[in-house]
This record gives sequence, C-alpha cells and structure tokens, in this order.
Amino acid sequence: MITKVKFGECLQLLLSSLDMSNNRLSKGINVDSSLISRWLHEQRIPSYHGNYIESITNFLSENILNSIQEERLNDVLNIVCGHAYVKIPIKGKLMKALLESQGRSLEGKRIRTNKKIDLSNKDNNNIIIGRKNVLASILTLIETAGKEKCKNNNVIYLSSDNNLDLIKIQEDFIGWKEAILKALINGWTVKFLFKLNQNTKEIMNLILLAIPLLETGRFLLYYYKTYDVASQGREVAIIPGKGALSCFSTSLNSEIDCAFYTNNQVGIDILCKNFNIILLPLSKSLMEYYDLDESLAYNNSLDESDNTSGNQFLFKNNLSLSLIPNVLLKKLLEKLSFTNDQLIKILELHQRRVNSFLLNIKQHEYLDIYLLSSMQNIIKNKELSFYSFNVVNTINFDIEDIIILIQNILNLLKTYDNYKFSFVNETLYKNKGNTVSSFIIKERHSVHIESSKHAIVIQEPMVVNAFEGYFKEIWEQISPIDKDKKEVIKWLQHQVDTFKKQLIKK
Repeated sequence: MITKVKFGECLQLLLSSLDMSNNRLSKGINVDSSLISRWLHEQRIPSYHGNYIESITNFLSENILNSIQEERLNDVLNIVCGHAYVKIPIKGKLMKALLESQGRSLEGKRIRTNKKIDLSNKDNNNIIIGRKNVLASILTLIETAGKEKCKNNNVIYLSSDNNLDLIKIQEDFIGWKEAILKALINGWTVKFLFKLNQNTKEIMNLILLAIPLLETGRFLLYYYKTYDVASQGREVAIIPGKGALSCFSTSLNSEIDCAFYTNNQVGIDILCKNFNIILLPLSKSLMEYYDLDESLAYNNSLDESDNTSGNQFLFKNNLSLSLIPNVLLKKLLEKLSFTNDQLIKILELHQRRVNSFLLNIKQHEYLDIYLLSSMQNIIKNKELSFYSFNVVNTINFDIEDIIILIQNILNLLKTYDNYKFSFVNETLYKNKGNTVSSFIIKERHSVHIESSKHAIVIQEPMVVNAFEGYFKEIWEQISPIDKDKKEVIKWLQHQVDTFKKQLIKK
C-alpha cells in the first residue's frame, strides 16, 4: 500500500524505526540540528539539486543495528514505496522513499494556499508504525496516568471497534490490566468502548481481564448499539492533559498497525469531543453497577432474574445463604448485630429466592459450583462468612446447625432431578486472585457478578451467552466423581453421619 507521505513525515518515520534522534542525524550528515527540525516540520524541504537525500540515505543504511530495526524500517518503506520495491536492497528502498516523499512535499508546496499550522516546540507529534510499537505506545500512555493522582475527575477514553483488537492478551501487552488498575486507584475513570462480535471466547477474555478493574466501580464498559456497525479499523487511547493516540489499520480487515500520537491540548480535546459526541451516542453501557449496600435495587434485580424461566448456573466461592433453611437462618442471624429491620429484609429476600428456586427447579436445570473450601470451613471451623449492609458477617454454627444445613442440601439434591451440585478445588477457579465472590447466570436473561464491594448486572444477550459457555467449560473440567450426584450425596451423607456420632459421644 502506497500512501502520500510527505518528506517530514517520512523522515520522522525512518528515524523512529531506527531509534535515532534528530541530533544524531544532524551530526551524521554534518548539518545543524535546527535544519533537521525544520525538515521534520515541513518548514524546509531539501531541493532536487542538493545532496542531502544521498547523505541521509547513506547514514541511515549504515546505522541499521539489528533485525528488529530492519523489520520496523521495512514496515515504513512498504507504506511509503509499496510492495513493488520489496526485492530491491534496503538502501535502494531508503533512497526511493526519501525521493518520493521529497517530491510530494516540493510539488505540494507549489500549489498549497492554506495557512501553515504552527506547532510549538513543547508539542510532540509522532507517527508510530508497527502493531507491537502501537501496543507498547498505548501501554506507555496509560502508565502515565498511574504515576500521579487524578485531578478534576478526568476520564480516560479507550475504544476498540476491530474485534476487541486492543485487549488481546499478548506478551508485549501483558501490563495492560495493571496499568489501567493503577490509573483507577489514582482516581481516574475509564470509559472503554468496544464492538461485540460472536466470538464468545474474546468476550470472556475481556470480562475476565476486566473483573479487578470493574471492582473499582470506575471502569465503565460500553458497546455499540448495533452489532453490524461498520468497523473503521480505528482505535483511540486518550489521557486528558497527557496525550492521545489515534490508531488505524493500513489495509482492509487487518489488525491495527499504525498510530498518530499528540500531546497537543487542542488535539487531545478534539479526540475527547469525538469520543463523547460521536462514539458514545452510538453505544450503551454494558452493565449496571450496584453498591452492595443498595440492597433494595440490587435485590429487585435478583428477584427479576429468579422469576425468569430458564436454566441457572451459579459459581460461588462461599456457600450461599439460600441453602440454609429459613428457620435456621433466622436463628443464626439473631446472634449477629443486625437491627430488626435489617433482619426482616435479609429473611424476606432469602424466602423469595428459595420460593423462586423451588418453582423453577421442576422445569429447568440448575447447576451449582462451590469451592470445596467453603464447605470445609463450615465442617472444620463451624463458620460461614457473608457480606451484608457494608460489613462482612460471620455465622457461627453448632454441630446441630451443620447437620440441618447439610441435610437440607441433601434433600434438595434427592428431591429435584434438575438440581446438580459440585464442590471443586480452588485450582479450577479460573479467576483465582480477583475479588469476585460469585456469578449467577440466568439463561438468556442476565449475569449477576458479586465482589467484595460491588455487584454488577449484565443483560446483553451476547455476553450472557458467553458466560453460559464459560460456566459449561468449567463444568466440563470438573472430574466426573466430583459432579456425580450420587457421589456428592454420598460425601455429604458421610459428613452428616460423622457429626451425629459426635453428638452421641457428647
């Protein structure tokens, strides 16, 4: 692909490819550094009759230090010269690129009538070539936001409309999550706009990558309202007051492979306005955030999900209160420091959820996965922790209470063929290390994700479908013995028998 690159742009691309400074080039061809600067800013262009092009070509060709620089240089030369010159030596391609761009600038200067844009020295404007270089530049830009506290509630804008191109996990972009998290901790808000596609694995990669970021409550995901929105092959990364990258593909249906960078405040503001005025109105928020203290609003969402027909899949790192009979739960909660109103709210929600479960389980499949440690903690330490009213509360069990709890689970498993249950080791918990405590999936309706501070509800059908696939993937990885209902019942019954023997010994 040949693009109409002017001399200053071409020279800047070549210098960037070779990691070469203006000063080094000026010394290498024996000219004043101010002349190099004027070339780069198109304030001066070498004439046809001078020997500057030959001098630059010789010096650059002699200072290609390694294959990485040569690869970057070839990327630039292919853009400027096209693939027709791929077989000629790189020195010849350098000469060709400089001559072509020199001609465009000199001829364009003759017919140009518009006023020049005066770029001050404090402004830094660069063209970045090569996918790896673009990704590294985005990462570096985001990292600047994590180095100091945010002022004025600023927002970082990121977009990806090329099949989630920017969030593919690659070795050269492994710090993406950590860089964003540092910025969020420093008070920034991040708005990330992406294009949904039918690749459920890519969708889940994004969600799982983002879960620690979502926990902050300031990582906001948006997606285009129409699924077939035309991809422009363009991404942006904007840090107000710091810099902005506008990224592009240089051919149809290709990955991002070049970018324009500016730290000019006017340029940054233009890209911010474009994001807010053009892009965001074409999108909608992927999720609803709830503070776990907002029990009424969040519980209403849970009720809506519970009362919707369909299969339900649950993954939780701690045993659900819904497995405790209402009478026992009331007895246990009365030991804690809840007010009477709070106690009533918890028990009402519990009873509603149990009733919805019993109504749906007759027709729909319910699969529950819990970490084995959740039951072992009850058996060994006789306690269960849960989050409610902005506090982590711990229920203390007597042996009789544990027997009633396990017996209730046994009754549910024996009574309802559609109810399946598994305890798994923590190694199977793919999101190990994040703060998510559970996710509940109601088929074709919603996903509820709970962490230590926030609950997140997603109802976008493609994402719900991605979570269904993710859960089934986990279920398939569970060993047959751990999800065999007869074996689970046998193990739980053994626990009941053991505790009954302890009671008899008393």
